[in-house]
Amino acid sequence: MNIQFLYKLLQTAKITAILSFLGGTFLLLLYFYFSGSKTILSLGIYYALFALMLNSILFFTLFITFVHSEIKREKILKSLLMMIVNIPIGCCYILAVSSYPI
Repeated sequence: MNIQFLYKLLQTAKITAILSFLGGTFLLLLYFYFSGSKTILSLGIYYALFALMLNSILFFTLFITFVHSEIKREKILKSLLMMIVNIPIGCCYILAVSSYPI
């Protein structure tokens, strides 16, 4: 395994996980601030689908790297866990939006 590729992959996964969280949080706050705006809700749905697709690709790439690599397994596992943490956060955001009175 090319160590430079691995470091780029780990860095990309961390940045993606953090930006996905921040972007989703920002859209959730905008949704509440503008009292359930349908435009922001639509934007949030598209954002969530795009983030899900991108994060899934990175997650499975990291997972395959974790299975086949014998170096930096601990760092790969930490990045995988960082990406997994976004799943329950996203579920909480969905519950918050769905229970928000329109």
